[in-house]
Amino acid sequence: MSRSCCLFLFALLCDGAPHSSSWGNASRRLSVTAGTQAFTGSLYDTGCYAPKADSGWGFCGPLSCKDAYITCPGEGGGPATVDGVTGTYVKDGSTQYSSSNCKSFLARTSNADRTNWGPTGQCSSSCSQQTTGVCSGTFLAKVLVGTGVKFAFCNDKWLIIQSSGEPSVFTPNLNDVPFPPAHDGTGTRTGMATLDTTRADLLFYPLSVTDLSTAAGTNNKDVFDVQTGVGKYSYLKSSTAMYGIPSDDGIAMAVNGQSIFPVYNNNAGYTPAKCEVDSCSNHVGQGGGQPHFHGDPFGDQDPSSSSPHYCLYGPSNYSSGATGHPPVIGFANDGHLIYGRYLSNSAPGFAAPILDVCGGHSHTAAGTDEHGFDLTAYHYHTQVFDATCESGGKCTVGDSYKVSTTGPFQCFKADLTKSEGSSALLTATQSSSYKTKDQMGYRCCSMTDYFVQHGVDLSADVASSSTCTAPSAPANGVYAAGSACASAGSTLYSGNQCTPTCNSGYKVNGITRCVKGVLTQTATCVASGSPSPSPSPSDSPSPSPSPSPSPSDSPSPSPSPS
Repeated sequence: MSRSCCLFLFALLCDGAPHSSSWGNASRRLSVTAGTQAFTGSLYDTGCYAPKADSGWGFCGPLSCKDAYITCPGEGGGPATVDGVTGTYVKDGSTQYSSSNCKSFLARTSNADRTNWGPTGQCSSSCSQQTTGVCSGTFLAKVLVGTGVKFAFCNDKWLIIQSSGEPSVFTPNLNDVPFPPAHDGTGTRTGMATLDTTRADLLFYPLSVTDLSTAAGTNNKDVFDVQTGVGKYSYLKSSTAMYGIPSDDGIAMAVNGQSIFPVYNNNAGYTPAKCEVDSCSNHVGQGGGQPHFHGDPFGDQDPSSSSPHYCLYGPSNYSSGATGHPPVIGFANDGHLIYGRYLSNSAPGFAAPILDVCGGHSHTAAGTDEHGFDLTAYHYHTQVFDATCESGGKCTVGDSYKVSTTGPFQCFKADLTKSEGSSALLTATQSSSYKTKDQMGYRCCSMTDYFVQHGVDLSADVASSSTCTAPSAPANGVYAAGSACASAGSTLYSGNQCTPTCNSGYKVNGITRCVKGVLTQTATCVASGSPSPSPSPSDSPSPSPSPSPSPSDSPSPSPSPS
C-alpha cells in the first residue's frame, strides 16, 4: 500500500471524533465560514485526532505531527501505532530523537497543592451587588461546570471568578502530545505528571465595557507596557503583523475554570503547527499548574460511538440544537462573553455579520440567547478555518490542516483604556491608572447571587435567603461523608451540588443542587432497568440531549481529522 493511501486511511480510521455513517454526506461538505478566514469543510471539523486508547494519537494539528514525537514511551509518551500506521520521532535541528535520547516528562513541583480556596478579607457594606446578566446566580449555576471554579460573584463593577484551572469536565491526554512544551532550560517536557493545583486563576471581568469602533490588530496597542512582542506586558507580534492581545498570557477563562490563551503561540504562529497541544487543544506551557486552551475545546460529537471524543463542550450543549445559537463557553478578559462555534449556516447570527478579526460580532437581527442576553451586543465566538504549515513549525511545510480559535482572535474589541480595571489590563500594563487585583476583588455583604463549591466558605458574606437546606438521602441511596449533603438539614449555598451513591440494582438520576435559595433539582435512585425521568429544562443546568446536525453541515468521512 502506498504511503499516501495509508495516510488517507489513517485519517479516516484513527480520528476519534465520529462521523456520519453515510458516505453521501461527503458531497455536502461546504465552503462556509463564520469569519474572515477561509474555510472548506464541515462546521463540525476540529482539526484534532482523538486517541483511541492510552498512548494513541492525541493532538490537534497537521497530520504530519505524528512524525514529531520527542517524549519517552516508557513514561507514556513517544509515537504509537494506530490502525497499522506508526508515528516517528522528530528531527529537531541536527538532532534525530529516538527512544534512546527521548525527553522525559517534567515532574510536578514539590510544593503542596492548595487546599484553601476561599476569598481573603472581609466583605464591604458600602457596595451593592449587581445581580442581573452575568451576575445572576441562576446564570452562573447554568454555565459554570466541573469542580475547577471555586467561587464566582459580582460586586458592583466586576464579575470575579476564582479557579484551580483543573479540566474537570474531561480528561486531558497530555502524554499523547507529540512535541509538548519544554521546561525552562531543562529539556524535560510537560505532561500529565506535571499537573498540580498550587496556584489560583482569577478573572476580573468588567461589567461596563466601551468598545472600539474598529476591529484591528492595532486595537489597544498603546496600552501595553512592552512594545517588542516578547515577554510579559507585551502585545503579540510577528515579523509582519501585530495583534492587540498579550504575547505571553491568557485572554479569557473557560466555563470550567481553565485559562484560555490565543490560538497563537508567543511567536505569533498557530500553536497546532508546533504539534504541542492535545486532542482538546490543551497543554501545560513551560511550567507546572493546569492545562490551558490554545484552540476551540469542541468534542462529544457522538458519545455512543466506540471512540467518543469528549472536550469542554459539543453538540449536546446546544440547547436549541445545531441550528440554534451556540452556548456560552467562556468569559473574555476584556468583558465580553465567548460563545462556541456555529454548527449550521442557518443558526441565528451566522455570518450576519461575519466575525471580525477580533473574533466577534454584534448580530444585525434582534434576538437573545438561551439566557435572555441581547445578541446585538458584541460577543466572541470560536471558529474553525483552513491553515497551511509554514516554516518554523514541527509539521511538514505545506501540510494543510484545520485550526480553531479560542474566542478573541487577533485583538480585543473593548477599549481597555475606558475601563477602571480588568484581567485584560492586568496582562498588558502595570500602570497605576488602572485598578489592581486587590482593588477589584472586593465583595459586597449579604450577596444573593453567587456560585460556590462545597468547602469554600462564603457564609459570612451571603444572605440567608440564598441558602438551602440539605435534603435526606434518597431512597436506596446515600450521600457520601464530607459532601455538602452528607448531613440532612445542613446549609447548602448557591452552586452547591451533591450526587448520591445508589445501592446495588439502582442508578443515580439527576443531582441535588441549590441555586439562589431553591433546590432546583433533587437526585433520586431509580431501578437500573427503569428509564431515568428528565429534570425540568428550565431548572437544569445540564446539557440538553445531543441534537441531530442539519444535513448541510453534518460531519462526514474525509481524509482530514474531524
